[in-house]
Amino acid sequence: MDDAGTISTNAPPTTAGTLAGWIAGTGYADLPADVVAYARLCILDSLACMIGGMRLEPSRVLLDVLGGTAAGAPVSVPGTAARIGLLGAAYLGAQAANALDFDDSFRSGAPSHPGATVVPPGLALAEARDAGGAAFLAAVVVGYEVSLRIGRAVQPSPARKAAVMGFSPWQSFGAAAAAASLLALPAEVVRSVLGLAGAQAPVPSVRKFVDGVRPYSWIKNAYGIAAEAGVLSALLAERGFLGNREIFDGPNGFWVMCGSDQYRPELATEGLGGRWLILDVGFKPYACCRWTHTMIDALRALAPAIGDRPVARVDVYGFRELTRSLAGDPPDSIIEAQFNAPWVAALELAGRSAERGLADADLADPRVLDLARKVHLHHDEAMDGPYFEKGTLPVRVAVTLADGSTVAGEADKPSGSVEAGGFSEAAMTRKFLQVVGPVLGEERARRALSIVATLEGHSARELVASLVP
Repeated sequence: MDDAGTISTNAPPTTAGTLAGWIAGTGYADLPADVVAYARLCILDSLACMIGGMRLEPSRVLLDVLGGTAAGAPVSVPGTAARIGLLGAAYLGAQAANALDFDDSFRSGAPSHPGATVVPPGLALAEARDAGGAAFLAAVVVGYEVSLRIGRAVQPSPARKAAVMGFSPWQSFGAAAAAASLLALPAEVVRSVLGLAGAQAPVPSVRKFVDGVRPYSWIKNAYGIAAEAGVLSALLAERGFLGNREIFDGPNGFWVMCGSDQYRPELATEGLGGRWLILDVGFKPYACCRWTHTMIDALRALAPAIGDRPVARVDVYGFRELTRSLAGDPPDSIIEAQFNAPWVAALELAGRSAERGLADADLADPRVLDLARKVHLHHDEAMDGPYFEKGTLPVRVAVTLADGSTVAGEADKPSGSVEAGGFSEAAMTRKFLQVVGPVLGEERARRALSIVATLEGHSARELVASLVP
């Protein structure tokens, strides 16, 4: 303010102000063709994961609870015939999208699964407000860009991350930005949306999950409450509810609130509208924790050398997170199996790869149990640097066969990631049909694919109608 008490127009731009202006000013016409095309893949991947995830017991329990208590006009729940309140649908969709641990992955400075907190809540709101397909596409892109930029800006140091880690706090802003875009809120209102989202964001809880006691919690990344908080924040701000207008910057900014020990505000705003981070999002070929994917890739590459010969022992040398957090006794649930490196290694060796998703039958297979007991994880400190500094997932795998011979291999860039060559449209089509076909039927699944491919000519409600069995 100046001496007269008025707001100075010469004040330096803040993170919230810059982001709010960009969100409010970005529409479908501002998006490059390659960004729109990639957004379609992101939408397909999240829809497949959400619909597939609805089959798991945690999702069914959530549906029972949210369907009975959620307020507001009902919207559809893709993958089911249910209709529940908008906020409940945002919560359930985000949790279901992450339930299989098959959802998209970002590694470039902000490890996360961004789609879960952008696509499902965005689709729920788009259906509720009868938004067009182009508006939904734009909201998805805006949500990804804001989520990933805030994530990079507030990333903690490796030492801090060893104690406190969580993606859902800052992924709340992805849902908030997508919702603000769909509601076409002006910049000043979007600043309140961001402030409300930051104030309502969940705590960083991933470290408690991966280092927790058995049985594992069914809440992994708290994406449900993050998505709900983002949508709720936009709806509240639309009605004049005020939020903190400078949620990000300063010594008590969101970076401290979410448990980080450092903040690089330039990463939140640089390249907006020119450098599209959504293009760096990778997709998962295996339904399990991304930390295990290079191990699976290495085992898959060794399969021809192993052939039908019996396996005596498997030694996996990897970075700290893999060996510290993903060991343990044989899993009792699909949730636990997703985070059990010996188990998913055994599935690959047994010809039951996690590329087809995980099933309850995997938990009772005696051959898988026998192979899992032969898998031994070893921490190689030399691999921590590339993991923390470059975002790669280096592993070395040595398989000792019953005849005494050994075959070995290495990998550091997980298949499906941008660094490893990405995920083709054909691969995404196969994944979508493989996951969604058994739920909706082949014909309806292909109809949904066709609508996403020409989404600009359809409404969100048409898309949702194709996703209901």
